Amino acid sequence: MARPPKAAPAPVLPSSPAAALAAYGRVEPKLLELGPDDLVTVYVEVPRAVSSVLSALPHLRELRDEIVRDLPNHPIAMLDELEDYVLAAWYADLLYTTPASELDTKKLTEEAGTLREGLLVAAEALAYRNLLDKQRVADIRKGKGHADLAGDLIALAEVFRASWDKVRAKTAVEDAELERAADLGVRLLAALAAKPGKGSSAAPKITDAADRRARAISLVAKAYEECRRAVAYLRWHEGGDGDLAPSLLQKPRGRRPNAEKAAAAASGASSEPPTKSPDDASAAEGDAISSPEPANDAAPVVSA
Repeated sequence: MARPPKAAPAPVLPSSPAAALAAYGRVEPKLLELGPDDLVTVYVEVPRAVSSVLSALPHLRELRDEIVRDLPNHPIAMLDELEDYVLAAWYADLLYTTPASELDTKKLTEEAGTLREGLLVAAEALAYRNLLDKQRVADIRKGKGHADLAGDLIALAEVFRASWDKVRAKTAVEDAELERAADLGVRLLAALAAKPGKGSSAAPKITDAADRRARAISLVAKAYEECRRAVAYLRWHEGGDGDLAPSLLQKPRGRRPNAEKAAAAASGASSEPPTKSPDDASAAEGDAISSPEPANDAAPVVSA
């Protein structure tokens, strides 16, 4: 009997762009080591791949001791460093997808500075009345420089969000301002990372955004595949890797339109089920075994 379909997990995405930037810095030496033959074809959009792997991480970590015990030759470092790989890929994708017009550091810092000051004044007033964390607000006020400016915006958005139900009626700050602060902080971090500065250790050494992204998601896909293989071995008699998202290297089947079936269902004109062709029957059998939802029917995201 086929297992009933499981409810799709809630999307998980990185909550801290600053942490993603730090992870990218740790991972970039590995990316620099990759050659053309090390790149793989990934059929899932990067944000969705990131969400899938982050959702799987708690389950993978629960099995770490078993993997080490029963699979001594498994490259356990791929599991231990997988979160860094994922955050680095998310950051590389951010740099790749941010339009050049949004990488103007001067314009971003001007808007960010004004928005930061307005939110900070409001936060200090609320903190004075013990409605927000005084120490956290005071720490934000200490920030200096462009990198701190970006982080301050993200932190302010988080501070307000954490107590939003309590303070929204007591402040002139609007929800749209918090959304803009979080987004602007991310964009400013991207702009700073994309623009090498004097003595900047944060600026990526891989300057081509497409190449950086391809290397980063390839590293994620390979490491995640190794983890899935380990879980499939350990849980073979319990359904293999069923608790994990499908492989990022597995080409999804496209949606097959069935006009006759759709028309019959809509009109109720026919009570007889449509006759299946041999091809349809074969496809249906395949779906019973594995039916990942297509993430990108048009083309792979990254191809070697």
